[in-house]
Amino acid sequence: MSDQAVAVVDTNVLLNLATPVVDGRKKAPTGADPLKALLTTYDVHIPASVLGECTEATGENDLLAAAADLVLQAAHHLTTHNVSGQTDDPLAYGLDRGESEGIWLANELEADLFLTDEFNTTNYLFVTLALGDRNSLFTTPHILCTLATHEILPPEYVESALSYYVETKGWDEQYVSQLRQQHLVA
Repeated sequence: MSDQAVAVVDTNVLLNLATPVVDGRKKAPTGADPLKALLTTYDVHIPASVLGECTEATGENDLLAAAADLVLQAAHHLTTHNVSGQTDDPLAYGLDRGESEGIWLANELEADLFLTDEFNTTNYLFVTLALGDRNSLFTTPHILCTLATHEILPPEYVESALSYYVETKGWDEQYVSQLRQQHLVA
């Protein structure tokens, strides 16, 4: 049994962490691998639907497909659970199958962390309500800051990555700024 904290991760978090690794553009941060950092720091679990969503994202000639390919190449570091049938329909908050099954799995495993990128919508509030009290809700920028705080990722890399995501993904600048203040400013 692993002594690492158990994390249940949603598709978008895995794809977002893989994106700067496969992005060869000049604006992409370099010098670290946030997907590898997550997979080696935590005992990462996913519902099988997450791998299905990653597989669906492959096949094109774009960053999303390249990120999905990288996640699938690293799938041997993920513990995959078949949880179909455990939830009837996706939760009625506009969450997809992977997110709904991830919440169920996080509660079932009594996971230490549930990682999702629903932070730009009111879904974040509903995800918080659906999680058991023992789970902590994290987003990609939050886990990046946490990995920097624990000296797993260089703070300079995380600073650069946060700017990259704000610029390329349109992530909420105020939210990211608050995380920077809390975790990266000494």
